[in-house]
Amino acid sequence: MDFFGGSEIIARKEMLNLANSVQQAEIQAKKVENKNKIEYMKQLEKVTREFESIFLSYMMKQMRKTIPEDPLFGNSIAKDIFYDLYNDALSRELSKAGGIGLASILYNQLSRIEETKNEIAK
Repeated sequence: MDFFGGSEIIARKEMLNLANSVQQAEIQAKKVENKNKIEYMKQLEKVTREFESIFLSYMMKQMRKTIPEDPLFGNSIAKDIFYDLYNDALSRELSKAGGIGLASILYNQLSRIEETKNEIAK
């Protein structure tokens, strides 16, 4: 073979190496994209649970206002603080246990929006 044939082989090898490098970079980018999507979905689930917890806490506070005052304990700041803390803790536990389904509805809606955005971007 002449000199030009050898350089053509070298050029083809370099092109193949470059193509392999590009493929590896694409694979790494997809891994990062999938990891980001998983992290986003976990964060979305956490936020929707927290929102349901806040909603339940507010709902319980409003419900408690409809109950007549207890003459034994009266009306004190300590009782109000206790009930606020109790409502917050109870609402967090209710939300973790499935709550009223608000978190799952929000999660489904917001995750569909995210999937639609991803499809449009592609």
